[in-house]
Amino acid sequence: MKFHWTNSSQRWKDSISVSLALLAFIQTIAEVIGLFEIDFVKGISWWGKLVVIVALFIVLTFSVFIFKLVRVHRGLRLKIADNDVIIKEADIFKQDGWKLIPFNERFDTTVDDKIIAHNTLNGYFIDSLDESDKHNLEDCILHAANVSGLNNLSKGSGRKYPLGRIVTFSNEFLLLAFTHFDNNNNAYLSHSDFEKCLLTMWKEISRVYANKPIYIPLLGSGMTRFTDTPHKDNLSLAQCLLCTLKMSGVHLKQPITICLTPQVLDDINIYELKSK
Repeated sequence: MKFHWTNSSQRWKDSISVSLALLAFIQTIAEVIGLFEIDFVKGISWWGKLVVIVALFIVLTFSVFIFKLVRVHRGLRLKIADNDVIIKEADIFKQDGWKLIPFNERFDTTVDDKIIAHNTLNGYFIDSLDESDKHNLEDCILHAANVSGLNNLSKGSGRKYPLGRIVTFSNEFLLLAFTHFDNNNNAYLSHSDFEKCLLTMWKEISRVYANKPIYIPLLGSGMTRFTDTPHKDNLSLAQCLLCTLKMSGVHLKQPITICLTPQVLDDINIYELKSK
């Protein structure tokens, strides 16, 4: 993981706040033990005392900053609307709980680098299944129970599902209808669709999670195209996940873990997410 030394305004603010609190605590202790009454201390000029205080403040601030930097090296734990959220580097397929896998709105299962690319999370998931499991997957999608307001829609010769709809598979995977699909087999979303999808997704997770931990990838960081946004960086995507969780009003009794790849973790300073 790359250390984000300077581009962390939130960590600097928190470090300064902690340093000021520590200075106040040190001053209180010094007064209690009578440190300011010692002749040597009384003999120091006012500007000398000011230099000591400023130097101590700088040392404390940098010490707290580095401590916070090291502490989030392996991940970050947040409380979002009474939900425990963990953000860390992790292989989602090695986790024990529900693992969310994004699909397109048709829940296609053809991995051919045209409809689904082999090097996407969706592609890795389908490629990991044997022929029997692939048949079970297709059957599970085809016969998924209807959900009020989220029933599948027939359009032309294909079947489409509302974005945010989740289908459970093998009591282990949450299959998410995440993107639209155009005539050139490109996955795409508008920013509005993205937010609505996430809001629906959190409610769907609440409906099906059955008191099991939830693991989700950083949705939108792969090959998804945002039609009305030139570029949506990984930090913005993570912030959107947390904001929509808060807005959804959902309360899950199990932790939610956002699994980041090493590349994504290098790209973003996850400490900035504490402001959410």
